[in-house]
Amino acid sequence: MSTYVISDIHGEYDKFISLLETIIFSKDDTLFLLGDVIDRGENGLKILQYAMCQPNIFGVIGNHEYMAIQCLKWLHSEITEESVSELSEDLLQGYIEWLNVGGQSTLDEFSTLTREEQENTLDYLNEFSIYEELEINGRSFVLVHAGIDNFESTKGMQEYQLHELIFNKPDYNSEYYPDKYLVTGHTPTRYIYESKLNSSSGIVDNSDNKYDKIFKKNNHIAIDCSCSYGGKLGAICLDTLEEFYV
Repeated sequence: MSTYVISDIHGEYDKFISLLETIIFSKDDTLFLLGDVIDRGENGLKILQYAMCQPNIFGVIGNHEYMAIQCLKWLHSEITEESVSELSEDLLQGYIEWLNVGGQSTLDEFSTLTREEQENTLDYLNEFSIYEELEINGRSFVLVHAGIDNFESTKGMQEYQLHELIFNKPDYNSEYYPDKYLVTGHTPTRYIYESKLNSSSGIVDNSDNKYDKIFKKNNHIAIDCSCSYGGKLGAICLDTLEEFYV
């Protein structure tokens, strides 16, 4: 019985299944998907359809899910004069931004689903939590997609707004919690290592993907290993802090 976290799969279904096989994921284990399951890759909704059939897989919302929900909810509705009139400038701008960051692949996949499948997918996305707080083997973990904007040590997680947890990276040089691990995705770890290495040339050689690995420091655990940029898909076991990659 182990608890795993995977983040930023971005539609790479085959890598996802391969990683589940690598960790020997079973019905006795628990898996948290830390956002950005969809977009860019071609099979984000296929991953969601797999996950929604597994009672031991739970989703935490990322910025890509948030943007998709806003757009797909409107696109799923019946097109009428009234619905067209409700198409606000903000929604239209959000739609354009979503497509610009990789939403077209999800939109294409969504269009192939039946109406019932579309509705079930939207319902499932709306069930994603905003954050998770876990206690495992004497360690405490806070799971959020991106980071914690406007962080204050005296604030409880329930006091943060959604947008404070899904858009901007944390300061990996600062320890937010002395007694908890902050587990995040969103920011490819190659960029965290690049900033840490501080290369005099300004260029870090990652040709062999050696920096596409989980980052651990200052009670941060960053797990977006650049799967959608030709890097790796990583998982961490919270029971042991063991890392796995495909």
